[in-house]
Parts: sequence; C-alpha cells; structure tokens
Amino acid sequence: MDNFSSECISLVSFDRIYHQNIRPKLEEIDIFLKSTASPYDLHAVAHLLAVQPAEILETMATLHITVLDKINFFNLIFHMPSYICKLIRRQWQYSRQTTYSAEMIADIYQINIHKVESAFRELDIQYITEDDLNELFKRIYTTVFNMETIS
Repeated sequence: MDNFSSECISLVSFDRIYHQNIRPKLEEIDIFLKSTASPYDLHAVAHLLAVQPAEILETMATLHITVLDKINFFNLIFHMPSYICKLIRRQWQYSRQTTYSAEMIADIYQINIHKVESAFRELDIQYITEDDLNELFKRIYTTVFNMETIS
C-alpha cells in the first residue's frame, strides 16, 4: 500500500464543506431551474444531479418519463442515488419546519449526531433556524481525506 502523508488527513469545519461543496450545488440547481426552459438537456441534468446520463435514462424508463421538465426533474431527484439528491430528499422531509433539532440537522446533512449535539450545547440551544445554521456548522468538525500519496 502507498504511504500517505500526514497532510492527507485534516480536520475541517462543516461550514467550509457546506460553503464549498453543498451550497454551490444547491444554488446551481436553483439557478438552472429558474433560468432554463424545459425540456432540459439530459447531460445538464445529469451534471446537476451528479449522476450518469445512463442512470437518468434508466430511471426515466422505469418511471415512464418522456420529457425532462421541471416536474420530472423533481421526480428524478426523488429517485436518484447521488449525495445531492439524497440531501434534498432529506431536506424535503422537514420542509414544514421553522426550527431544527440536533437530530434533524444530523439527519439532513449526515453528520455524526454527537458532533451536532456538542455544537448545540456550545451554542446553548435546543433548536436552530435555517438562518443560524452557519454558526452551528462552524462548531462541527469532520475529518477530510486528501488521497494524494507520496512516493
């Protein structure tokens, strides 16, 4: 096995992960849906949903979808296996909530519940609003692996 540098593992706050990876993807989907007329291009949808075009075609066939319009875009989100689709589905489960518990945040973002509860304790809160998530995310650290090897 290759030797990994100690620099391959780092501790990163979840707000950094959210702002670099999750938020841009959600914004890209939002802008696409607001600015693109349907029917949508298969490859554009595949890129947005982080899946292969073949996966979309297979799901479209299974669901008897013949056109990629806005309604069917959301049907695809409901059925696609990518991280972003799963995250959006988990968010939908709590769409009527105005505040979130530690358990809800851990579920939506797939973060270790103990880390989320610790951040809630640090903020001395039981519930949090969407507007305050960044403060919570700053207090949650996760290990990130950089798979660059040294020879």
